[in-house]
Amino acid sequence: MRSFLYLLVVVSLFSSYVNACDRCLHSSKASYFSSASALSSGACAYGSMATSFFAGHIAGAIPSIYKDGAGCGACFQVRCKNPKLCTSKGTIVMVTDLNTGSQTDLVLSSRAFKAMAKPSAGADKYLLKQGIVDVEYQRVPCNYGKRNLQVRVEEASKKPNYLAIKLFYQGGQTEVVGIDIAQVGSSQWSYMTRSHGAVWATDKVPTGALQFRFTVTGGYDGKTAWAKRVLPANWKAGRIYDAGVQITDIAQEGCDTCSHIWN
Repeated sequence: MRSFLYLLVVVSLFSSYVNACDRCLHSSKASYFSSASALSSGACAYGSMATSFFAGHIAGAIPSIYKDGAGCGACFQVRCKNPKLCTSKGTIVMVTDLNTGSQTDLVLSSRAFKAMAKPSAGADKYLLKQGIVDVEYQRVPCNYGKRNLQVRVEEASKKPNYLAIKLFYQGGQTEVVGIDIAQVGSSQWSYMTRSHGAVWATDKVPTGALQFRFTVTGGYDGKTAWAKRVLPANWKAGRIYDAGVQITDIAQEGCDTCSHIWN
């Protein structure tokens, strides 16, 4: 019962971050950064690893998508609306940064921006010259194949007083809005709080090997994913550990008018 109540509280607290129609088609504009490093060092705090996600197809997003960090790692399919320059498929980008300094919903890496262009000679270069283009975009599931969710222990972590982590390769189309940790085999859970971006932290670190519970939510649904053994007793800062689970859920939303870009 206590776990169920906790789930309800977490979902309620973060409901304001979830668009009522998060998966619907949105029309806006997109621009790009000439250097991917500007996005990899962004608000989500993924660091240099960000450029390895989706072959460097990453993006900064407006606050309603970034959601105080809950939107970090979300995937969006984006296409420009110029049929002479762009394909009808567009490209998939992953959110790695907060976009507040432009008049566009998304700021793409130059690699992702060019990927919207048709394969004809020079189309990608001409698209870059536009700088800002009209786009349509919608959220889609992140697909990492057979790769599990991974947990990186941040360098600031120090036993036994502080543990900070980042999640990598989160699949599906939901958001992690709560994380609990406990010693493997124990039912004494303690909670982590979002420090910034994709970073979660706690100053109540259990001893021994650690298990995790991830509360995930999207639209009107929420659930808990249990990773029974994630960090070994001798976990080390700077290391990445396999969670042994993957989150593949698709948000179920009350949006009867959702339209889709790709037929």
